[in-house]
Amino acid sequence: MLTVTTRTRRLAAILLTAVAFAGLVGCAADGGTGPAPSGGDTQTTSQACETVRASVQDAATQVQRLDPGDPSSAVAAFDEVAARLDDAAQAVGNRSVADLLPPLRSGFTTASADLSAIAGGDLSRLASLQSAAAQIQSALSAFAAACPTP
Repeated sequence: MLTVTTRTRRLAAILLTAVAFAGLVGCAADGGTGPAPSGGDTQTTSQACETVRASVQDAATQVQRLDPGDPSSAVAAFDEVAARLDDAAQAVGNRSVADLLPPLRSGFTTASADLSAIAGGDLSRLASLQSAAAQIQSALSAFAAACPTP
């Protein structure tokens, strides 16, 4: 039987692997090409992707550096990632790109709360943590589709 610490470490490692995918996600570096903003947007999709890309990549870098054996560190990092994504959503001037960020932020917020509870011994949150990891992966895939690398 797995102990709480062993399970927490394994789940943190699984979640970190899913989130490491974020390091592969990026937007086109060219923020000046493409059609002009429309429909009340102040940025083109390409410009908005560039605005958000740094936040997503910084978050991915921070998460990749986590020690899966230190859940409190992971919780703090996930909270920071959620805050960065919230800031990025407010800074972006394109609705289609901004709409991609709330599911990603929500996934990190949920993962943080679940990991904290699991580290405290509440194994009933395991399924929720796995669901949060899947939500993060899905949101990152949507972001990669909207903001492909060149």
